[in-house]
Amino acid sequence: MSTESLAEILKTASELKSKKDKVEFLRAKASKPLRNILKVTYDKTMELNIPNVAPPYLPSVHPDSHGMLFRETRKLPYFVKGYDGDNIHPIRREALFIQMLEAVDPDDAKLLCDMIRQKPLKGISLAVVIESFPGLISQ
Repeated sequence: MSTESLAEILKTASELKSKKDKVEFLRAKASKPLRNILKVTYDKTMELNIPNVAPPYLPSVHPDSHGMLFRETRKLPYFVKGYDGDNIHPIRREALFIQMLEAVDPDDAKLLCDMIRQKPLKGISLAVVIESFPGLISQ
């Protein structure tokens, strides 16, 4: 598990000045969880089957939740149409998402809430994501 959370990695990338630096940094930090978060956030062909607003949840106060999102991203298919969560009752699916938010670091929980809104992250353009991970985003 990384010593940085996914939110920290993306924050650092967003603060870099040039597109080239952002691409190099994201490639250096490449992981399946990072690619999955970026895919759901930026790929408009990914349709979510949960509301696109942050549900009420209690942010984690546990210090060991730092980096937990690397493990929790395996649950993302439950929240994307056409995958594992299609057969789960909507209330149960939302409860799973809330549990995920409450299990991860508060900054990672905010990242997940941004992800379900599918709005580009500040400082990280679609072009940066496409260049960092060719083939990740359906066009």
